[in-house]
Amino acid sequence: MLTTLNIIAMQLVTMFAGLSFRGDSWRQTLPAMVIGMLGIFLVIGIIIAATYLLNKAFSKKKDKDKEEE
Repeated sequence: MLTTLNIIAMQLVTMFAGLSFRGDSWRQTLPAMVIGMLGIFLVIGIIIAATYLLNKAFSKKKDKDKEEE
C-alpha cells in the first residue's frame, strides 16, 4: 500500500512541477470567476422559478379534481 501511495505522490509532484504560482494573477481571473458565478446563480434561479411556476400552474387542476370527489 505504501508503495502505491509513493507512486501516486511522485506522479503528482512531477505533474505539478512545471506549474508556477503568480500572486498577481487573481486580478485578471477574479472578474471572470465573478461573472461565471453570477451566471450559475442566475441559471439556478431561472430553473427554480420555472419549477415553481409550473408547479403552481398544474397543481390547481389536481386540487379541483380532489374537491369534485
